[in-house]
Amino acid sequence: MGVTPLRAAIRPPLVDGLFYPARREALAARIDELLAGSATPRAARFAVISPHAGYEYAGAVMAAAYRAIADRRVRTAVLIGPVHRDPEDAIYLPESDAFSTPLSPVPVDTEAVSALAARDPLYRRNDIPHLEEHCLELQLPFLVRMFPGVSIVPLLVGAVGRPAVETLSRTLAATFGPRADSTVFIVTANMASYMTGHDTEKESATLEELLSRCDWKGVVSASENHRISACGATCIAGVLSLAGAGCRVQILARARSQEMDEDASRIVHYAAVSVESDRVPA
Repeated sequence: MGVTPLRAAIRPPLVDGLFYPARREALAARIDELLAGSATPRAARFAVISPHAGYEYAGAVMAAAYRAIADRRVRTAVLIGPVHRDPEDAIYLPESDAFSTPLSPVPVDTEAVSALAARDPLYRRNDIPHLEEHCLELQLPFLVRMFPGVSIVPLLVGAVGRPAVETLSRTLAATFGPRADSTVFIVTANMASYMTGHDTEKESATLEELLSRCDWKGVVSASENHRISACGATCIAGVLSLAGAGCRVQILARARSQEMDEDASRIVHYAAVSVESDRVPA
């Protein structure tokens, strides 16, 4: 009698059919349409910030972010997003070996996940936060469509403050520095949100100004003092710190949810942002 091999754990899609098309053909066509319609030139940036919202609202902005890494030789994509639900002082790594999408499953770089888990106790391997979170999932169809065969390292950041940023930056540099030319960092964050902010226009402008100066410490301080309402401030600060003091940031595209929502009190600001770093070759 033969032995049935154990199947690898696969994290299923949660918001397909809600935030993006669930059918393979429709999803591929939608991504191709968004990428083709973007005015952002193809480039090979070190990192990008991409929003997490339905493609109807933020798809064009997301496409701008992905055009900025289209010419990069990507083997591994490090995805860094916030924990929206009951965050704890941790950075969550997946236990799953792959994340499923309507286009194809995306393998997790389990070797890199194990390396990060061994570097600092702030990292925890736990699938539950990943099963409750949509922000990383929304990036996957773009990655699969643009970089066939790419592997991912999904990080959900619940920790906040300067120590968390320094841990994130230090451990990412140690793990991916030796293969920087084939790794891209994708932070998913919205610039401002009515759910936690008051003057979202001002808060979004404040964050953009801090980004323009690559001021990761300023991002941390502004988040702690409630001057910005970006979900993912720790993630943003982490990649700015990783990029280094000489990094260069460009705002590629912007959108507001209110443009497609009659309720002016429910505004979320989106932006696509590219980050260049002298530490990492293009």
